[in-house]
Amino acid sequence: MLLPVKWLKEYVDIDEEVKTLSDKLNLSGSHVESIISLDRGIKKIVVGKILNIEKHPNADRLSITKIDVGGEVLQIVTGANNIKIGDYVPVALIGARLSKGVKIGKGKLRGVESDGMLCSLKELGFEDSIIPKAQRDGIFILDKEYPLGEDINKILNLFGEVIEFEITPNRPDCLSIIGMAREVCATFGKKLNYPPEEINEEFDNIENYINNVKIVDNDLCSRYYGKVIKDVKIQSSPLWLQLRLMEAGVRPINNIVDITNYVMLEYGVPLHAFDLSKIAGREIYIRRAVEGEKITTLDGAERNLEPSDLVIADGKKPVAIAGIMGGFDTEITESTNTIFIESAQFNKRNIRLTSKRLGLRTEASSRFERGVDPNLCEMACR
Repeated sequence: MLLPVKWLKEYVDIDEEVKTLSDKLNLSGSHVESIISLDRGIKKIVVGKILNIEKHPNADRLSITKIDVGGEVLQIVTGANNIKIGDYVPVALIGARLSKGVKIGKGKLRGVESDGMLCSLKELGFEDSIIPKAQRDGIFILDKEYPLGEDINKILNLFGEVIEFEITPNRPDCLSIIGMAREVCATFGKKLNYPPEEINEEFDNIENYINNVKIVDNDLCSRYYGKVIKDVKIQSSPLWLQLRLMEAGVRPINNIVDITNYVMLEYGVPLHAFDLSKIAGREIYIRRAVEGEKITTLDGAERNLEPSDLVIADGKKPVAIAGIMGGFDTEITESTNTIFIESAQFNKRNIRLTSKRLGLRTEASSRFERGVDPNLCEMACR
């Protein structure tokens, strides 16, 4: 469990030094594995704007760029192919230090001087596993215009620490930011501030969009909530949200998937979003799988189901393996306009056995197999 301290402070007013905070939480039973600095030691990396790009005369795969870093224009040679004129990017100046301790010096690439380096998210200290696919193989393109020459640590708010905890199976309540905030409150005698859960625009009746929701096997699912959200536009999340997810160890996907993951990290209650137009009959059944049923999950793998497995099904077929992974056929895509959000409590033993049998462990299953607080399901859904 990764706990960004600045996220924690949104729910509890705490000003203790991170070492004091981690030591006292450790003594209260929350085992601290490590403390990670968000800036990863990077220095002299600033915002730059690409003014010009031309091919390198001696290398087909290299380009020569002119970068305005505020007050001066640098010539930088790069092998990136995802950049264009006008992009705002992180620029490592001469003397800069990257996340792995690499120091940037003045040099030449195939006979052309290069006065710095354009940076990817990996060079800013983010692991490959949490970098968005669109940003994984190239330079990190900033989402909008920023002051040229500004420290990238300030732009990305790379200040503070992340505390890594080992959460034991008997403490599922600690697998969330609010859960750890509650531990901090108990340890330091503070008050917990829950986030607001008001719905600003709620209208129409859900029966206009969903024909039926039925828990068939209530021994495996004791609580199930759903909300329909219409007129959505699928796009990248705001940069602050992407960064918050990455700091907590989760890779951003798109705005809808990201907000379900955000709430999962916040409350400890996994959510799932379905493309409502792909749910046959606009019906939802929470039931055991039928012998011989199969499902292609979001990772593209076809999986054989057994009658012991709990599934979320529409009027024709399974559309998700309950509490573990959604189905490929109802995933959120760029054309999605209306979504159905699910929040539930599933039998933890059943989730654990199905996850083990399929060899499929996810952020959702790791929480459901420990036990999700049923009192938080509706709150998380809202």
